[in-house]
Amino acid sequence: MKKNYLSKFYPQRTLSLLGLFLLMSSYLMAQTVSGIVTSKSGEKLPGVSVLVKGTTKGTATDSEGKFSIEAAKENSLIFSFVGFSTVERKVGDNSIINIRLEEDTKSLDEVVVTGLFDERKRLEASVSISTINSKQLERIVPNSSADLLRNIPGVFVNSSLGETRNTVTTRGLSTRAGYNFNTSGLNYVSMQEDGLPVTNLIFNYFTPDQFLRTDASLAKVEAVRGGTSSIVGANAPGGIFNYISKTGGDKFSGEIRAKIGSLGNGTSPYFRTDINFGGPVSNGWSYNLGGFYRKDNGPRNPGYAMNDGGQLRANLSKKYNKGSITFLVKYLNDKNGSAQNLIGSNFDNLELLNGVKNTDAYMLPAGDWPVYADKKQIGTFNPKNQAHVNDFSIGMNLKHALTDKIKVSNNIRYSIKGLNQNITTALNPITLNGFVSNAVVGLIGKGTITYYNNATNAPVATVEQNLPPAWTVLSNSLPNQNVINNGMIYGAANYVDSKVKELMDQLNFNFTLNNMSFNAGVFIANSQAPRFSAGVTGLGFMTLEHRPQMLGIKRVDFFTKQTVQMTSPEGYIKTGGLFGFHDFEFNKTTIAPFFAHNWQIAPKLNFDWGLRYEMVTNKGANYIRVANDGKDGGVDGNALTAYDNGYFKDPTTIDYSFKTKSLSFSGALNYRIDDNQAVYFRYSKGSKAPDQPFYEAIDSKAKLALTTKAQLESVNQFEVAYKLQSNKASLTVTPFLSKVSNIFQPFLSLNEAGVLYNLTPYYNGISTKGLELETSIDLTKQFNIRALATFQNSKFDQYRISTAGPTNKPADDTFFDYSGNNADNIPNVMLSITPTYSTDKFFAFLAFNHTGDRWANAPNAFKLKGFSILDLGLGYNITKKLALNANINNLANTFGVFSWGAPGGFPAVFNTSDFSKTTLEANKNATIPIGGTPARSYFLTATYKF
Repeated sequence: MKKNYLSKFYPQRTLSLLGLFLLMSSYLMAQTVSGIVTSKSGEKLPGVSVLVKGTTKGTATDSEGKFSIEAAKENSLIFSFVGFSTVERKVGDNSIINIRLEEDTKSLDEVVVTGLFDERKRLEASVSISTINSKQLERIVPNSSADLLRNIPGVFVNSSLGETRNTVTTRGLSTRAGYNFNTSGLNYVSMQEDGLPVTNLIFNYFTPDQFLRTDASLAKVEAVRGGTSSIVGANAPGGIFNYISKTGGDKFSGEIRAKIGSLGNGTSPYFRTDINFGGPVSNGWSYNLGGFYRKDNGPRNPGYAMNDGGQLRANLSKKYNKGSITFLVKYLNDKNGSAQNLIGSNFDNLELLNGVKNTDAYMLPAGDWPVYADKKQIGTFNPKNQAHVNDFSIGMNLKHALTDKIKVSNNIRYSIKGLNQNITTALNPITLNGFVSNAVVGLIGKGTITYYNNATNAPVATVEQNLPPAWTVLSNSLPNQNVINNGMIYGAANYVDSKVKELMDQLNFNFTLNNMSFNAGVFIANSQAPRFSAGVTGLGFMTLEHRPQMLGIKRVDFFTKQTVQMTSPEGYIKTGGLFGFHDFEFNKTTIAPFFAHNWQIAPKLNFDWGLRYEMVTNKGANYIRVANDGKDGGVDGNALTAYDNGYFKDPTTIDYSFKTKSLSFSGALNYRIDDNQAVYFRYSKGSKAPDQPFYEAIDSKAKLALTTKAQLESVNQFEVAYKLQSNKASLTVTPFLSKVSNIFQPFLSLNEAGVLYNLTPYYNGISTKGLELETSIDLTKQFNIRALATFQNSKFDQYRISTAGPTNKPADDTFFDYSGNNADNIPNVMLSITPTYSTDKFFAFLAFNHTGDRWANAPNAFKLKGFSILDLGLGYNITKKLALNANINNLANTFGVFSWGAPGGFPAVFNTSDFSKTTLEANKNATIPIGGTPARSYFLTATYKF
């Protein structure tokens, strides 16, 4: 028995000893592997998981990004970190392995800060937030900083005017369609840099995107739609778009990008260079410095630069045991033009007229034109100067732990901004024998009008005037008369000269208690715009052609036989424009305390809510001038030079002061189904206070007396979201409902006694139902598809516009009622599908972007048809440091319509809401101004990283 037992035991013992020997051998063969894990920018990454593949042995990097682990040569190490792609590395003979992790474009586990009072993973955040990371930023060539946001679901962007004056709307919070997109284009959203608004003002083309540029120093963009925007952002219930800067790492690194290209389907040159570098200084401090210089003639080349300038941005930062501190500085000096509308027709599907190309530039020619007010020159208008912006800002971002449970953060910035604008606006087709073209310059009466080329003095057309007003074209050698018979174009010289000083500060205290956190703080901003000037300073008639020529105009009176010079030596009509040149002063102060509470009710269930009380004080003065009667001969004292006879003079000062108060709320429940899935529901109620244009419209003391209160719009939003994250895919599905009410639209008229009075005001409302989808799928290791989709339907809950009755008696007042109509300028569908193939050395993508049909105006007279744009991108890493990228934007050279003007000339061109179905039937063949997508463009970029 014993022998048999031992005979059975020995083989088992032998196997055990053999296993122990192998285990000891393996241990003896193992080695210590250490290293540092950093981001692509060189930032040390603490908390990165380091796992020996096929085992449970693992560790994590420390606060300096360092790790140390035992592993055999045959082993592989797996490095994983939220927000970054997982990396696997064979150990081999390496005792030191340093890893640089790349950002993961599809990860819902990345940490975000925008729209929240604390850092949180996207999967755990109960807010609709998307990011555009540095890898995506390197591969695309957007039209503008705002144009980047086309990569966010639920966001509609119109960047057809160029790098600035863009329109950004979210979830049906639209600023209406029409002829011009300017001061209202960013009405409901906040454009931010490093956590603070770019500016707290909107007025006279002074908009946030005028002072926002992207370059190689940009790390990523975080975009929030609706939701917490009501309590986190200043007067921005529609969304927050935060452009976050790169900071320096523990090693010196950087990059230089040189980009050349051709815009306007190969007709317009483009050049740009970006630089960014950073690294350690000493004692834990690091720095980052970057910027760009760019010059191009735009997609519609007017013969002079449309964009010319650049910026520098720098920061100095330090991370220490209890927090971090960053000092930031920016200097922007840039000139940016705005592409003018072209000429189209066919309301069934608006398109360019035959003979008009998408590369045509309809701009006032370069040349100085003095800007007058009260017979004094206060500036010089020259279209070549475009919109010249300057921005110098300094700031500090501080995060500090007072105790283990109490943290404080403070973002502060002081800036000095300037805008000197010289742009063509109100462009419109007109005719030699049309009422508008003659009435606008006072050419009503018997006589003869001669048009001549203002540069050569060569006559180009003669028109005979008769009474009652009628005009007969006697001769015409103007170009492109096959496009419009007796056609010309008309443009206004828009001039703005403003400077603004701003101080903004956001202070936040965070307190944690068990499974709860509390945030309390205040946002304070003061914006001072001392006396600034704005207005139309002159009008120009031009030839109907690419790079039009100014037309001089002379009129010979039939009765007196005197020759009246209607245009200046520069070719402009009407010094001071049609409505006078005005000055303004404006001071805006915002004080907004806020409170937020986050409660982890259960391991998988989280509840957060917050309040924001916003007080906005607007004080200012409008200096309104009146037109001179011309009896004194105008600025030059000569009655026969009519262009300056009606200068504007004798300003009346209208002082005002208004204060608005609002309380906003947002609350949400987030349930994490498992490690890869979560759902949330959020309700938000916010407000939108009026900006400076509301007060600028007070152009008489009578109107000031009638404007007793600045109205607040109310914005209610509901959203539900399902989020899924797996190793190879991510998906976010967000149904939403947004309702805007109390859209106050006052209209004034004169009663039968000639006294100004308010027509019946209406408080209109719009509802939008929609669904947002965002997904990223790795079909293979090399092939990824990213897709965005927005489906929405927007209706007027109530939309009434007052109009005076036939007798001008208040009792006769009536209105147009568009309640129940589809809201205008809101696409029913927006799609973006981007398949990308990438290897270690090569990438290629083809981005498909579709904008669906949009109703053109409130009466629903017709639709602006949908269109699709294809963008192609290719890249190759020649070495580890040198890469080449090639991009073709608008590959198919599609022209999609973004804006339009009503027929009938000035001022009917602006009154798109008056263009009803009945009006359309009477003007089916009308030619109108239309604006749209830029033509095909080509870019080649060389990037050297060091």
